[in-house]
Amino acid sequence: MKMKSGRKSILCFSTAALLFSVLAPLSAFADGTTVTSDTYNQSLSRTIALSNLVIFKEDSLYTDAYILQKSVKFSIGGLEFPFNANNYQRVSWTNDDKAPNVNNVLSAKVAPKTGTLHEAKTSERLERIKDKVNNNSYIYGWVLPAGQENWIKAGSVKITY
Repeated sequence: MKMKSGRKSILCFSTAALLFSVLAPLSAFADGTTVTSDTYNQSLSRTIALSNLVIFKEDSLYTDAYILQKSVKFSIGGLEFPFNANNYQRVSWTNDDKAPNVNNVLSAKVAPKTGTLHEAKTSERLERIKDKVNNNSYIYGWVLPAGQENWIKAGSVKITY
């Protein structure tokens, strides 16, 4: 099959444009523009600063808590498996960075028998939480996997009311 010369030039131009669009960003680094670890960390810090969530780098679990009217909504997301009794015993939110105990638990949720979501949510009355957590303090999330005795940290979040 023969191509007309006009189509050949369009094809060559399109190929060259595609190649340039891929190589142009790479050539900026060859011209002496480099990304240092400081530049990368500043960029990463700005990205994380867009949210008040603190995500532990060693895993994908994260905790969130926010106020909606007269309630505090808690969630733990990024669970490796669906939140159900086959995979987890319960999740908990505490007012300090120590594993959940009778003195520091703000809220907890027992894993349901069935479930497909990779997150757990619950809520508490705002007044109850205000009694246990100061304004601008952190709330810590925890996960207790099925068949284990040790809690896993699921990040923290600063709460302001």
